[in-house]
Formats: sequence, structure tokens, C-alpha cells
Amino acid sequence: MPPKVYILDDDLSFAKLLAVNLRGAGTFKIEVFQRADDLFARRAEEPSDAVITDLMMPGMDGIAVTRRLRETDPHLPVFVLTGQAEIATAIEALKAGATEYLTKPVNVDELTTLLKRALKARPLIETAESLEQTRKRDFSTGAILGSDPKIETVREFVRRVAEAPTATVLLLGESGTGKNLVAQAIHYSGAPGGRFVEINCAALPPQLLEAELFGYQKGAFTDARESKRGLVEVAENGTVFLDEIGELSPEFQAKLLNVLESRRFRRVGGTEELEVPARFVTATNRNLEQAVKAGKFRQDLYYRIRVATMVLPALREIEGDLPVLAEHFREFFSREFKKDVRRIAPAALSRLRAWHWPGNVRELRNVIERAMIFADDGELRVEHLPPLESLSATSPSSDPGTGVTLVDAEKAHIQRILAEFKGNVQRAAEALGISRKNLWEKRKKYGLLD
Repeated sequence: MPPKVYILDDDLSFAKLLAVNLRGAGTFKIEVFQRADDLFARRAEEPSDAVITDLMMPGMDGIAVTRRLRETDPHLPVFVLTGQAEIATAIEALKAGATEYLTKPVNVDELTTLLKRALKARPLIETAESLEQTRKRDFSTGAILGSDPKIETVREFVRRVAEAPTATVLLLGESGTGKNLVAQAIHYSGAPGGRFVEINCAALPPQLLEAELFGYQKGAFTDARESKRGLVEVAENGTVFLDEIGELSPEFQAKLLNVLESRRFRRVGGTEELEVPARFVTATNRNLEQAVKAGKFRQDLYYRIRVATMVLPALREIEGDLPVLAEHFREFFSREFKKDVRRIAPAALSRLRAWHWPGNVRELRNVIERAMIFADDGELRVEHLPPLESLSATSPSSDPGTGVTLVDAEKAHIQRILAEFKGNVQRAAEALGISRKNLWEKRKKYGLLD
């Protein structure tokens, strides 16, 4: 169906002429109205895809029409036409929500191009807004699950910090405790602003990290064929999340300190100083105080980033919340895998509660994900869980002890996994991360064939 465009103008002759020209220039279904009330009555019956309205009209003018249209359809393309090219009225129209402001006589080719562009962009804008709303829901303080007092402390910290759009935040805690989630909760719990951008400080060398964070000017280095905005600019009025900040090189630590102190930066190869328009959230699982004493982390940078600090609790410290987290991941992967797994069996939950979770919430998530692949009959049971002791090299139960060869350790491990799955070769192979053929060869090698 061709897009429906409604034209509103008290000069009916002009409106009809414009409609004829638009039909000739593009594929539009057009209706013409002389009064605003008639336009709104028609839209109540049949919504339009775009509206073109005159600015100066008796009764309700184009600014008021635009505001009323925006109340019910925030993404509707609205074009305001006027015979007076005044900057003040143009600004007022755009503030009211107009997509474009054009002067009469109208260039029909230009108007057609702008109409098509606006109609094409609308679904993209709606998708982006829907995604933003989803992220606000998924990364609000409500996404930080648990009723333990330590978790409530984290939620209160997020609420407080989110109110300070330029605060510098440091998140500490073991790997897998949810520092990324908390960083996003801080961003999405604040006033609507810019984007959340994340960079892993351990993943890039210092030179590339600087270019990614601050951008570069054309010609700054061999491959810089054009200028590029850095993540600080991309996150304008938003949040820059620097994960693994403890891995920064001494050279980049000095540059970052200068940026945080002055709230200004220069692109690589640039001379113009730009404002820092973003909040910085940093995170690490390292002990930064020890790193400072060892001379591996600048003391002045440490003091600068720890303005607002939160140590996230390990899962073993909030073990009472494990059932809630496990149920959350069961429900998530039930939707993800389109499986009707409605509960975790009591025996399976007891097994989960008995583990010490060195990998914290991330490890729990991975375990539930793996179990949900094999779960059936509406229930996640013990036999669906991987052998938890095999997941952690630091687990006491997996320590072969001194004087035991690697061959002996592998044989004992395979025996333990086979016993865990009661001789089910397929599931044992999956738990070991090898093929059935490979497991058969190892069983033959170690004399474990029945």
C-alpha cells in the first residue's frame, strides 16, 4: 500500500495543487483538509503515515497541530510549511516536534525526497527506541536480583550514583560478580541521555586503546584516511565503561588521569581540545591498593577513579539468593531455547547450593545454560547438570594431589564423570567436551571399557 499523506492548509487551492504535484513526483495516497478538526477526525478513523501542515491558519496554527500530533504519535513525520522564512518560527516549529520546516513556494522534488527519507527512517527510529526501552527494563536496578542486604546495598549505590551524570565510579569484585550489569544499571537508571559504550582495557594495546577511546584526526597515522570520533564522543551525555582498568599501561594511566582531571581531551593527531561529555565507570577484579604499592598502578589515578566505589559480593557471600538467580536463568533459557522447562528439581537445586561457585554468577549462568540444553519433561534435574567439580581447576575435589601423574589424573577424572552420568557415554562425552569416539579411545587406553 502507498503511504498515506494528509495535507492541511486553509488555502485549499494551494493544498490541492501540492497534492497533484506530490502524486506526480512520488507514490503517495494523499488527502487534503482545510480545517484542523477535520484532519484529526479523519486520523481517528484512518491514521496517516505523514502530515504536511501550513503554519499560519485561523484557529489552530501549524505549531499547535504539530504538538497535538506528537501527543499520540511521537514518530510521525510532520512537515510545516510557511510563507515567512523566519528563524524564530522555524525553531519554534522544530521544538514542537516538526520533522522539517519548509518555506513556500515549495520545491516539490525536495519535499518528495524528504518525505521518502522520513518514511524510511521511521521504523528504524521506532526500533531504536524500543531497544532503548528494553535495555532500560533489562538493566534497571530491578535487574540486580536478590534480597540479601549486600544486594540491596548495591541497588541503593546504583540509585545514588545514577543521579550524578558526571560521577567517576569504581566497581570492584571477583570475576563473574556482575560488574558489567551494575555499570549498565547505573547508566540506564539515570536521566535519559547518551549511549552506553564499553571497552575492555586488557584487550587492546595502549596506542589502539587511545585511538578507540579518544578518536583520531585524518592523517594521524598511516591508515587514518579520515577522522574518527572516539568512544568518549560517541557516548555524549552517556556512560563510558572501562572494564579491566587494572590492566592499563603506565603511559595510558597518565593520559586517562589527565582527561578525568581536566574533563577535556584531544583526538590522536589533533590539536583542538574537546569536552568530556560522559560519565566514566571503571571496573577490575584486581586489588588496586596492592597494585599501587607494587608500583603497577598510579596512586593519583586510583584516588581519582575511586570517587564512588562499590565492592560487589561473591555468590558464596549471598548464597541465600542462589535459588532466585538459578530460577531467573532457567526462565531466561527456557525462552531462549523455546523449551517448556518450568522448574528446577529440589535435588538439582540442592546440588547447586552445595557448590562453592568460584566463577560466581557467571559460572551459575553457564551451568544453567548447559543444563537447559539437555533438560526435558518440564524439569531441570540433577542428571542435566554438568559435574560441577570439573568446572574449576581450583576445586579441592579436582586436585589430584602431589605424586599423581597427569595420566592418572585424566583416568580418574574420566572414571568420575562416567560414574556421575551412570555410564551414559554420550552425556559423559559432552560433559568432558570431547566426542564419543575420543572418549571411547581414552576408555580403551585406560582399560575402562565394559
